[in-house]
Formats: sequence, structure tokens, C-alpha cells
Amino acid sequence: MSPVKFTVRKRFHLLQCKTRRLDSGQEHLAHYRLIFVLAGEGKFILNREIHSYVSGGVIFLEPDQQPTFQEDKGTEILMIAFDTHLAHDFQQKKAYSPDFADTYKQVENLCKNIRLSQGMRVKNDRDAQTVSYLVGQISFELSQQSPSFIKLIKSSIDLIVTILVRNNFESKKADEPLQQNLTESMIGYLKSQMQQNKSVRIGELLIKFNVSEEAANLCMLNHTGMSLRNFIFKYKADLFKSRMLKMDVSDFSARV
Repeated sequence: MSPVKFTVRKRFHLLQCKTRRLDSGQEHLAHYRLIFVLAGEGKFILNREIHSYVSGGVIFLEPDQQPTFQEDKGTEILMIAFDTHLAHDFQQKKAYSPDFADTYKQVENLCKNIRLSQGMRVKNDRDAQTVSYLVGQISFELSQQSPSFIKLIKSSIDLIVTILVRNNFESKKADEPLQQNLTESMIGYLKSQMQQNKSVRIGELLIKFNVSEEAANLCMLNHTGMSLRNFIFKYKADLFKSRMLKMDVSDFSARV
């Protein structure tokens, strides 16, 4: 199929095409974009990371980010680009298009603080079905272009953004206690190993908790202010001092 393009000036731009024709959307590279997978599945590269995508999945892009899709003749996508004319003098420009301005800000915050899985459907099944239905409705209105199609498309976009923001917020709430529990478990394990004079091997820790070293470092930094390795070095030193002075090690490691 040939790419289908449509734009509402100073608001949003639509592009429906196969992934291999996505280069035709280069003019929208400066905007925040949502890419919805209408059909197909596969993999793509974004920021040097490989992600999978499925039918009904969503890809969130900040300005200048461009995914590279694997060679695929079947995958069809719908891209919504939100015009960044509001990026400067937001409050002043909001007076002229308040409804779109609020939607734009929601998309900006969503893409900057994404917690949802790139290329996947939202986890809430009901919301995932609603998003798929609304995206399909946008595609239909885009092809028909009846007298009310612009209003219907805009209303559908507003609803989709609201649903995605809600699910992103719920994912954030769910992630925080999981990260806290993981960090506390790793710290407990490390302290136990060192108190028993056992060797501490980073590789074994990562395998035991099924986590990457980058993720483990992030957890430790958020909880203790130290990297994983620095935490181990400090706790070993505190443990040695506590034994020399016959004191509780917690007196030296109050923060951890």
C-alpha cells in the first residue's frame, strides 16, 4: 500500500504505511510520536537496543528518535506525530488551542517518562482492546474522510492518550515496590555472604536475582547512593572495623 498522510496544521500529523516505508515520515522526526502496530510482529532497534513488537503494540518516540525495523513486507503501522509548535511559549500558545495543548503536554510527559514496554500492548486487557479499536477507527476515518472525520480522529486521539497515560502511571506504581524488594533482597544476600566470610562474586549475584549489572547498579544507587561494587567494598571495610572494635557493623553502615 502507498503511505496515507494527513495533517491538521499546528496540531497532529498522521501517517499510515508499511514499516519499510516509514522513511517517508522523516519530516515528522522533530515531533513526539506514537507508532501503533496495526498488523504484524517482529523486532526493531531503538537507541541501540533491540525490542520486539506485536500487533496492537505501541512505540513511543521523542524528537529525533527513529526506530529501525527489521526487513518486513507485512507489518503495517499508524504513526501520530504531535506538532512541537507548542514546545516554545507553551502558556501563550495554549490560549489559542487549549484542548490540543493539554493532549500535547500529556504526550510529551509520557514519552519522556515511559514505563510501558516499547512495542507491546498495554497490560490492562480492556484498555488494550479499547486502544486497538480507537486506532482502527482512526484508520477507517482517515480512509473515508467524511465531513466529521477530523473531529472523530481528534476525539479518538485524546482518548488513546488518556488511556496510555493512565497505564503508564499504573506501571510506575507497580515497578517501585518491585525495585525496592529486589534491592533489599540483594543487600540482605550480600551482607549475609560477607558476614559468613564467603566470597562475593558479582556474576553469581546477577544470576541469582536474574538481573543485569546495569539494573543492579541502578537499584543500589537509588537505595544506598553507591554502586554495587562500592557497596561491597564499603560493607567489607565496615565489617572489618566492627570486628576489630567489637562493635555492631550497623554502627558503621547506618545508611545501608
